[in-house]
Amino acid sequence: MHTSLKRQRGGSLLVTVIFMLLLGMMGMIGMQTSRLQLRMANNVEAKANAEQAAQALVDAVTANPAMTPILGAVGYTLCTPGGPDCDDESLYMPAGDLDAEVDAGHLSGSAVVTSPPNSPPPRGMGFSADKFAASGFRVTADFDRGDDGLGRATITQGLVVITPIL
Repeated sequence: MHTSLKRQRGGSLLVTVIFMLLLGMMGMIGMQTSRLQLRMANNVEAKANAEQAAQALVDAVTANPAMTPILGAVGYTLCTPGGPDCDDESLYMPAGDLDAEVDAGHLSGSAVVTSPPNSPPPRGMGFSADKFAASGFRVTADFDRGDDGLGRATITQGLVVITPIL
């Protein structure tokens, strides 16, 4: 038997190298996409954490009547320590919640009187205008750790405090 040997030219090697290059490029693209998705997920988490921190301060202020005094004229401002343009620096976080963020200056808040003291309650709230008085407040909380990559958020909420007329 006689077999003839054809001269090999390396075609299968060339196809294999091209195939490997394509697989490598697809892997690189997949890694870049995964990295981008991870960064986006981290940003969403930081935004949510920032909003929760700001909301926690707003909730602490609205839950504590001592932080929304019904004294003072329209524009009277209570704020966290070190806040600008404050009449009183008596807003605080309960110990253990986010008080370290307030102390570090990353979390700040204010409660501003928005309606004159002893105004009649808003209609539709079920309170008699001759038995109750109302005071309105705008409570704002700012959380800013954007420079650290931990998010930035501002929450503003209105608040009406109803008190009996004695």
